[in-house]
Formats: sequence, C-alpha cells, structure tokens
Amino acid sequence: MKKKLIKFFVGLVVVLLLFVFGYYYQADIIRLWQELSGQLKPCQRPITYSIQNIDPRFGLTKTAVERDLQQAEKIWEAPINKQLFQSSPTGDLKINLVYDYRQKATDALRKMGLVINDDRASYDILKAKYDSLLAEYKKKKAQVDALTAAFDKNKIAFETEANYWNSRGGAPKIEYNLLEQKRADLNNQVTAINQANDSLNNLIDTINSAGIVLNKLITTLNLQIGDYNTVGSSTGKKFTEGEYVRDANGTTINIFQFNDASQLRRVLAHELGHALGLEHLANPKAIMYYLNEGVNEKLTADDLAALKTMCGIE
Repeated sequence: MKKKLIKFFVGLVVVLLLFVFGYYYQADIIRLWQELSGQLKPCQRPITYSIQNIDPRFGLTKTAVERDLQQAEKIWEAPINKQLFQSSPTGDLKINLVYDYRQKATDALRKMGLVINDDRASYDILKAKYDSLLAEYKKKKAQVDALTAAFDKNKIAFETEANYWNSRGGAPKIEYNLLEQKRADLNNQVTAINQANDSLNNLIDTINSAGIVLNKLITTLNLQIGDYNTVGSSTGKKFTEGEYVRDANGTTINIFQFNDASQLRRVLAHELGHALGLEHLANPKAIMYYLNEGVNEKLTADDLAALKTMCGIE
C-alpha cells in the first residue's frame, strides 16, 4: 500500500511539473512544434514573417520593405499557386535590414557615380578607379608625412628657444613677440595637418569601399586574382548580401547589401527560399544560386523543380 502511495505521489508531481513547464514555456513549445511540423510537412502552412528592424541609413520605409517582401514571396508562390508566406505582426520569421561595411561600401561608390553590377566590365571600371585612388592616397600620405615632419622640427626648435629664455627669467620684448609668432605658426601647422588627415581618412574610406567590392567581385566572377588589402584597417569578413539564421532564438533573415530595389527583392527571395528548406543550386541564374548574379525575378526551371520536390508537388 505504501509503495502504491509513493508511486501515486511521484506520478502526481511529474504531471504537475509538466503542467507548470508547459504553462510557462507554451509559446516556445508551440513555436518548436510549428517548426518541426513545417520541416516534416513543408508548404502545408504559410511561414509567418514580420519586419523586426530596418536601419534608417538604408533610407527605406517599412511600407517599402513590406512591398518588396510581398513581391519576393510571390516569386515562390505564383508558380505553384500556393500561399507559402504570410505577413504577421508576430510572425515567427524575423526580417532585419542590417547596415554595416557592406552597404556603406556600396553607398560610397554610388556617391562617386559608380553603380557596380556583378560583371567583368564593372570589375575593370572599379579596378581602374581603385588604382587611381591608391596613387592619390600615396601622394597625399607623403604630403601629410612632410607636414608632420616639418611641424615636429619647428616644435622642437620653438621649445628649445622658449626654454632658453625661460631659464633667463624671460625673453626681451622683441624675442617674446617672435616666439608668439612662432607659436601661432605652429598652431596653424596643426590645423593644416588635421585638415590633411581628414582628407586622407576620407580617401582611405573610399579606397577601402572599393577594395571591399572588388573582393566581392573576385569571388562572384571566380577571378584568379588575389584579394585587395584595405588601407589602415580590415573588416576580416566575407561579403555576403544576406543570411538565413535558425538557432535557439528562432528564425531570422538578415539583409546586409543591395544596389537597388530589384536586387533587394532577389536577396529576400533567396533567403525566403532557405526558410522553405531549399539549398543552393548550381545554376548561376537560379534564385537559389549561392551568389546574387541574375537579374530575373522569376524562378528558373531548377528553382521550380527544387520547390516542387520540397513541397511534394508532382
């Protein structure tokens, strides 16, 4: 009898613990179940998504991004006449537009009148500009070094002379006025050096932007060329336009770079494909090619075949 009571109370405690666990973690359990059911039965229910963050430096409104997302999801939905995605304020799939060195490089080149496409002609144009900027950098760097060396020399001479007169109780009026003029000259030299350094740093940013995009083109075009080094700094990262992330926190799409609305839609469509469970394809024109090379906003035969296989459509 005693053993039965013990088993009963142990069972009751387990049930209570499961109830409490389920109550406090019901949202996570539901989300996990939805993800598992989505993997076991893909395309059976729409993937809900919501826009989480848009960096204002992209200059895009939430309405504009929502419109691009709707067009991106239709790329997958229209060919099979099936709703695969659904916008929801509490959507499971979070969408972020993250502004970092990638879009900064794109914007810097755009200000120079350079719109870079993923082709050899763009690479050649940008390479010529990069070489020109690098030559300009070397010239300006030499000028800054010369200004700095002259300042250091004049500063030492001024301090030596000032210390000489201070050790004698002060300089005569004529010498004092000369020293004050030299002090003013030194301040002017500092201003000139700071201005030259600001100009040099702006040039460095432009050169690094060009180098970042050149390195992207080398990878995209599969060119047998070594990477371009950045001047004074290095991102140490690969140039990827977007990413689909699935981890303990849920599922997320992060978009890092695009040249225009058309490219943004293709990047979004590519990452939405990953959300469906699709992998990369070998066709360079496919939405699911690992690089965003194409200009089409329709599925290729390879994309469509992969989608139908994933959704179990004959």
